[in-house]
Amino acid sequence: MTRYWPALLAYSVLLLLPLALSHTLAQWLGWDARPLLDDIASGLAMTGFAAVMVEFVLLGRFKPLSWTLGSDWLVQAHQLFARTAAVMLLVHPFFYSLWGARGQHGDTSFATSLRATADNWGIITGFIAWVALGFLVIMALYRDRQAYERWRRWHVLLALAVLALGMHHTWAVGRYSPITPVWMLWCVLASVALLSVVWVYAVRPHLQRGQPYTVASVRSVAERIWELVLQSNNPRAMRYQAGQFAWLRMHGQPPHHDHPFSISSAPLRNGQVHILIKEAGDFTQGLGRLTGHTAYLDGPYGHFTLPADNRPLVLLAGGIGVAPFVALLQACAQQGSQRPIRLVYADKHAGQMVDVAALAGTQALKDYACLRVVEHSPGDTSHETPAHIGRLDASGLSVVLAHPQMAPLVADAHFMLCGPNGMMDQAETALMAAGVPETRIHAEHFQYDFKGQSPLARKARRYWLGTSAALLTGIVLVVLAARL
Repeated sequence: MTRYWPALLAYSVLLLLPLALSHTLAQWLGWDARPLLDDIASGLAMTGFAAVMVEFVLLGRFKPLSWTLGSDWLVQAHQLFARTAAVMLLVHPFFYSLWGARGQHGDTSFATSLRATADNWGIITGFIAWVALGFLVIMALYRDRQAYERWRRWHVLLALAVLALGMHHTWAVGRYSPITPVWMLWCVLASVALLSVVWVYAVRPHLQRGQPYTVASVRSVAERIWELVLQSNNPRAMRYQAGQFAWLRMHGQPPHHDHPFSISSAPLRNGQVHILIKEAGDFTQGLGRLTGHTAYLDGPYGHFTLPADNRPLVLLAGGIGVAPFVALLQACAQQGSQRPIRLVYADKHAGQMVDVAALAGTQALKDYACLRVVEHSPGDTSHETPAHIGRLDASGLSVVLAHPQMAPLVADAHFMLCGPNGMMDQAETALMAAGVPETRIHAEHFQYDFKGQSPLARKARRYWLGTSAALLTGIVLVVLAARL
């Protein structure tokens, strides 16, 4: 986690930059001070609005960011700091000292009247942006209850509305916007935010047209799980590392209909890319009919790749979370890896579990074993006896870690986790309780709530709360420093 501090520091400085520049130049120009609460209110607005603009970049699919910080960290930063930005913007109007019309027109020593009148479009656009932001937050909090494509379309549209209306509000009623360098900074930040949207929804889809894939085959590999084999004959096709993921979109679908999937094959010489997909009731319902169709991949993203050293490797997979591990195991087999590797594969029953050995070619690995955990006894003699009957929760993991094939590796192994958030949360908690340092716990999960109670989840929230508190402190310090 400590490696994220430089990114959080740079993030904080960027968010406070409009406020600091505004007060520095206003003081240099000899502007009169206004009531303290008014400056605090505008400080909350400027910092919150800058955070909104950076939110666009966090999900702008910029590969250097994804490869350096990890897509899961960027998604969580987007979700957590969106709350900080929303709170700042939603409460800032109530900090102004003047709610009446005390300040005269053109008198910059007082806040403009907060009354929305026909001749004050800046207040009107600000109010509409304020309402749109409220809807944006509510829809994001209840995302799982909505159809993915519809939610994503409205999420982008509402975010763009907040950006456009917020810019007009800033220009029309912002006290410091008439200062040319300040307005230029706002324009740069808004342009970067807008370009992030254009990059994701226009430029990248256009570039993908020159690198199409054909769905060579679709086959069922377990109950409700399909393997898509995508074929490309383009020498400039996507280059990736085992463990990364890509966004998949079928030909004819709009850009906001692409979905992220882990790649389940190591890089192959024949140009094929394999993807394991579990039916989930939306896009995945028609998987069996996709053979021969044209598809596009946007990637690769993420850094859920093999650790560089040669320590033993323990892979904890829950359900379809086994997909990146199939690719990692295949890569190890191709490389002739000598490291000890254990796959702990958990699912409700054996019928939902893919044949990892057949998909990844684990027979070529020197020291490999798969320990299966099933919630319900399979009652199927064709499968090997599970290592544990039950869930891969804290108690289930303790049983697995004590297994004779696992116990000798625990003290020195890297642990890689991918699966449902609840499973990974309990696994992280159990591993750290067992003395595994966080530097040897690698997880790829996209958390949309505050349910995570593992030490790593709580630490991430402490980072967020600490950075948010630092931003609030920075606002007060900048405002007070300008008054000295």
